[in-house]
Amino acid sequence: MKDIRLITRDELRQISLARAPLVSEEEHIVRWKALHKATFVGNIREEKVTVLLQGKKKMRYRIETTLWACTNEWVVFKEGVRIPIESVVDVTFHQASEE
Repeated sequence: MKDIRLITRDELRQISLARAPLVSEEEHIVRWKALHKATFVGNIREEKVTVLLQGKKKMRYRIETTLWACTNEWVVFKEGVRIPIESVVDVTFHQASEE
């Protein structure tokens, strides 16, 4: 079992991330759609989501925040903080965000 540590957006600059394991192209598409939905939820509804990130070795990080943008390569948070899209393991929407 992997260790999961809750972090803040400010701590993103200080952690080392790795590529999240993907077993299929379908998972890649699901992750992509979830990130774009999370951007909508963050910008329009001003609601937070939980993002699970792959760290180095067996470490994983969980952050509860809003996503401001998502490109083909980056997930962007407030104040220009960004992470590689390939480091995202999962996006979880809070109860109020479910459609």
